[in-house]
Amino acid sequence: MSNGATMNEIIVNRLNSNGQLTLIQMVKTNGTGVNITIADPLFSQGSLQVYSNYLFAVNPGSNTLSMFSINLLNATELTLVSVERVNGWFPISVTVNLKYACVLTGGNATGIRCFTYNTSGLYVVRSFDRNLTSYISQSNPPMGPPGTMSEILFSADNSALIVAVKGYNSTMLGYLLFYPFIDLNMLATNATQQILTNGIFPFSMTLINMNGLLVTDPKPNGVLTMNYLAENGSISNIMLTKINSTLAGALCWSIYSSMTRNYYVIGSNPAAIVELNVNLSSTSKPVQIVQYYSLPNDTGALDATVVNVAGIDYLFVIGTTAHAISSYRLNGPGNATFNDVFTVQPGNTTSIPKLAGIAGFIQKSSSDASLILPSIIITMIYFICLSILKPIFLF
Repeated sequence: MSNGATMNEIIVNRLNSNGQLTLIQMVKTNGTGVNITIADPLFSQGSLQVYSNYLFAVNPGSNTLSMFSINLLNATELTLVSVERVNGWFPISVTVNLKYACVLTGGNATGIRCFTYNTSGLYVVRSFDRNLTSYISQSNPPMGPPGTMSEILFSADNSALIVAVKGYNSTMLGYLLFYPFIDLNMLATNATQQILTNGIFPFSMTLINMNGLLVTDPKPNGVLTMNYLAENGSISNIMLTKINSTLAGALCWSIYSSMTRNYYVIGSNPAAIVELNVNLSSTSKPVQIVQYYSLPNDTGALDATVVNVAGIDYLFVIGTTAHAISSYRLNGPGNATFNDVFTVQPGNTTSIPKLAGIAGFIQKSSSDASLILPSIIITMIYFICLSILKPIFLF
C-alpha cells in the first residue's frame, strides 16, 4: 500500500516457483494514507489481509477499509468492490474470518468496527462497534510505540476478538482485550482486560494451535507465550522468553510456517529473523530458540509473511531502509536459506516512508480437473508507505 496522502495504492507482484518476484501493477484503494516518514508508521501487524479471494486494506489517512476481489483465473487482477468508514481514527489492523472483517483504529479516537461481506462489498454491523478511547487515546497519526494499539485478531475458534495494546513502562504494562462472541450475531459489550506479566509493548499476536498465543514484545526484546480461553478471556501459563538483542533487536512481527512447524519473529535493530520452536505443554521452557538469520545489510525489517509454493514455504520480509523485500526458502526446521532481495522502490528513497505490511494469495489451477496440482503463480501484495503526494513517483 502506497500510503500516499492523495491516493492510496496496492502494489501487486507475481511470485514464481523459486521465490522470485515480478512487479505487475498498482491498484487504487480509493482511500488515503498519511505523510509520515518514521520507520514503522502504523506500529502494528495485520494492516493488509487476504481471506478466500478477497483482499482487505486499511486506509489510515481517510479512516476507511478497502475491500478487493481477487480474480481466481488471474490473481494479479484486483477489483475494488467496497470502501467503508471505520469506527474511530487511523485504522491500523484488520482481521477476517468467514463471516466478518473487523478493524482496529489507533488514533485520537480508538475503536473496533466489524463488517459482514460478500461479492458486493462490506456491510457495517453497528451493534459490534466498540469505543476503546478509555483505554488508549493517541495523537493522529499516533506517536509511539508506547501507548499505541497493536493488532486485532480472531481467536482460533472464531469465538472472540483479541486486541493487543502497548503499555508505557514496567509499572504501566501492556495488555490484551478479549471480546467474546455470545453467539455468532452478538459481541460482548465489555472487554476482559488481561495485563501481561513482563509485557510492556505487546506488538504482534500469532495463534498457537487452538488456545495459545505468541506475542512479540520489543521492550524486553522477547516473546510472550500463553494459553487463553476465548469464552471468558482468561489467560494462563504466561511466560517471557528473551532474545539476544545483539543478534536480533526490537522484535515486533511474527509468522508461522506450517511446513517447518516453527515460528519466525522479526527484529528491526539489528534486522534479523529468529526461528522459534514452541511447545506450550512445557511449563518451564515453552520456547526453544532454533536459529538466528541475519537480514541483508541496509535493508531493515518490518512485517513478514509465509507463502507455500509447490510444497515449499517461503518467508518474505519487507524492509525499511532499502524499500525491498527479502526472500528466504524454508527448507526445514532450522534450515532457512537466503533467496534474494527484490527492490520495490528504486531510486532516491530518502524522503519516502517505510513499508508496513505484506500478504500472499495462492492461485490454483490445473489442466486436468482430475489432478490437484499446486500452482506456481502467486500474487504478492504489500504495503509501501509513501508520504509523497504524486502517485507518479510511487515506482
